[in-house]
Amino acid sequence: MLVDRGLTLNQTVYNTLITILCRLGMTKKANAVLTEMVTSGILADVVTYNALIRGYFVGSHVDKAFDTYSRMLADGISPNITTYNTLLGGLSTAGLMREAEKLVSEMKERGLVPNATTYNIMVFGHGRAGNKQDAMKLYCEMIIKGFVPTVGTYNALINDYAKAGKMCQARELLNEMLTRGRIPNSSTYDILICGWCKLSCQPEMDRELRMSYRAEAKTLLTEMCEKGHVPSDITISYISSNFSLPGKKSDARKLLKLFAERKNS
Repeated sequence: MLVDRGLTLNQTVYNTLITILCRLGMTKKANAVLTEMVTSGILADVVTYNALIRGYFVGSHVDKAFDTYSRMLADGISPNITTYNTLLGGLSTAGLMREAEKLVSEMKERGLVPNATTYNIMVFGHGRAGNKQDAMKLYCEMIIKGFVPTVGTYNALINDYAKAGKMCQARELLNEMLTRGRIPNSSTYDILICGWCKLSCQPEMDRELRMSYRAEAKTLLTEMCEKGHVPSDITISYISSNFSLPGKKSDARKLLKLFAERKNS
């Protein structure tokens, strides 16, 4: 059909079509196009295989993605940094961080140097998996190399500290994030507010300390609101329980009314 319209079918055209199909998760059709491509005498290249690997990860087919990678190597095609970042992203999403570490080593053995994307994937993956030490080690490494983490990467690190109740460290990361020009998003605020609220709910806590934690949550809440972000339902639940205490009910009513208005606007 494409030929009928006068389009010359070359490697670029085939790769574009395969890439589009893979982005849509249509890997079976993409493989059919690849078969047609090879049959017509046009060789697949690194772009072709990168697209197929990404397509399998879109469908959460980790094994098929790595089978494609093995096939790529068997065909004598050298993977590039995009190949490895795609594979690492898939492993990170699947929570397979030890396998990801091995792949980074393989990548380095092939003479490829991790870039900002590589570090963001690895820091985010370790952070989400709760591997705080590994995440912070890589975070420091990427900062030393002059890379700036994404907001998502910072959120993963902040969330890791928040889950452990280490809110002072989480706050320090927020400050570092701001210093490096990254703007907190609604998820950043949700993580921090919930973290301070959880910390303030610990039993047998000194009253002044408890109030200081709630003050931190309220300050962040005000800032979040001023910047036009709307708290998640979980955050609203924490706000409601923390501020619906004696002497705080009016605060809770005002805050919840404001969030209801924002959600409906």
